Amino acid sequence: MSRLTPIQDILLSPICWICTTLKSFLTGIKGRLFSTLVSWQWFRVKVIYPKFGIKLDASIKKTPERPILHAEVDGGKYNFPIFANQTRINDLRASRLRPDDVLVVTYPKSGTHLSGYIVKLIAEKRRNIANDDMIIPFYEMRSQATLDAIPTDVQRIMKTHLPIELIPKCEDSSVQNKIIFCLRDPKDACASYYKFVKQLEMLTGPVNLTLEEFVDLWLEGCTDYGDWFELVKPYWEQRFRSNVLFISYEGILKDPVQTIQTIASFLGHGVLLDAEVEEIRSKIQFNNMKQELAKKNAMATKTVMNKGISGAGAKSFTDRQNKIFNERFKREMEGLDFDYYDYS
Repeated sequence: MSRLTPIQDILLSPICWICTTLKSFLTGIKGRLFSTLVSWQWFRVKVIYPKFGIKLDASIKKTPERPILHAEVDGGKYNFPIFANQTRINDLRASRLRPDDVLVVTYPKSGTHLSGYIVKLIAEKRRNIANDDMIIPFYEMRSQATLDAIPTDVQRIMKTHLPIELIPKCEDSSVQNKIIFCLRDPKDACASYYKFVKQLEMLTGPVNLTLEEFVDLWLEGCTDYGDWFELVKPYWEQRFRSNVLFISYEGILKDPVQTIQTIASFLGHGVLLDAEVEEIRSKIQFNNMKQELAKKNAMATKTVMNKGISGAGAKSFTDRQNKIFNERFKREMEGLDFDYYDYS
């Protein structure tokens, strides 16, 4: 799957903005039906989907329980975005990772771009890597043919939201690939997720949900990639393995230098020089990242980057929703020594 060229990005960005703005305007008047038409189903299917390597199959649907267009994989056991449909997951299951592949794993909107960018910047200090862009590729979004075409003498760094049981094994059975899991306060992730799906209406069609309605769906595990606990807990249970590292979005913001050195050591690069750390720290500052990303992919600045802050997510939950989540958090995480967030 090829990424957008600068010219294609320039052409597509205003079209997406105009269509989304027009749709919102018409919805605000009374044209919900017409609004759906100007969401450009033809444009999505014929132009945008192919450009991003999305091949529609029968697993893609929208239901009353899950009103956002998604892919039901394995008969509904998993609910993924449309690009991670049954066809892609079947291909992924038949694939194998290379011994030096590194996976950056997150729940959606949990510092995926930030943590992946840090890993990329560290890795390229010591060896040749496959990524020439700020945004490292989504493993489940890329076709297997595209990934396999990457030369074996360069390292592949990929990000994913896949559950641990769907991560392919290494082609060398004696090797366990390195996994870096970046956590984020789940309430912050949920609030950011809502903004994200609203910004992706050009791909999924209209998302006619209020924030409160979306939070209810999220609490029920009815958003893409499902339940926060079901994704996080199986990885957390593997935290003592030598090939697994946990970091957090909040930790990056609070002490980026320590996080950078921790990742470098985990990747086997030893202690970075102060100048190397400072260069990386400067590049991952929110405004610097946003400006740099705008040069490469203006569309992405509206989706992968929001405000770069933490701690505001709880305000997106009603008192009822906060009570539901806090009680479940205590039940689910009891006895797991999970000390990142406290909802007691």
